[in-house]
Amino acid sequence: MMNHANPARHERRERGFTLIEVLIVLAILGVLTGLAVVAFDAVGRRGALQNAAFDFQGAMMSARTRAVSRGYPVWVVLYPTANRKGLTGGLGAFSVVEDYDSVYVRTPINLFSLKLQKSVVGGKDLVSAVYFLEDYNKKVRFETLTPGREGLFSAPFQTLKAQTCSFCSVAAAQAGAIGFFPDGSARFVSGEGDYASATNHSMALRSLEGRKQQLFAISGPSGYMAAYSVY
Repeated sequence: MMNHANPARHERRERGFTLIEVLIVLAILGVLTGLAVVAFDAVGRRGALQNAAFDFQGAMMSARTRAVSRGYPVWVVLYPTANRKGLTGGLGAFSVVEDYDSVYVRTPINLFSLKLQKSVVGGKDLVSAVYFLEDYNKKVRFETLTPGREGLFSAPFQTLKAQTCSFCSVAAAQAGAIGFFPDGSARFVSGEGDYASATNHSMALRSLEGRKQQLFAISGPSGYMAAYSVY
């Protein structure tokens, strides 16, 4: 017995998608893509402070570890008002400098003549890393929301006051540096190249959305560092 297929059913099965159906699918994909981009951007804004704080703390911890393990000083240089165009009017930046021959220990003022860009001298990294806070979705900057306030740090930093950078210069182009040494200690230098007399110092990052800040404290004699989230 011969089986005769219905020609109409066969035609519908082979026809595929119509132009309208394709356009509807593309429209749905466009909407979903737009929603995903908005959601990703929102997550980036919420995490800007945390990401910047993580990188800043990580840079300092890594600098201390390398100084101890490699036997030469490593500096973290701060510019609280820098951006990619200059040293003022920005959200802040910091770099990591490898001091192989301790030349910046003797003349720390020269740290601030180095450009805010990665550089290599004699086949070795000189400025090994650079971070611009504007890259964190432009939602975080070097600044404290509670300048001069005490009681925000725990032991051994109870007497420290919250400051944007307690050892940085207060000139228009603010700057300062933390030197980590092979013995595990840290020293602090102002933008004028002067070593700070105080042994413990504080820094701060703040979110530009809401009242959130991340405070940092470092002990000079031990190089111990602590971070505090304050809301």
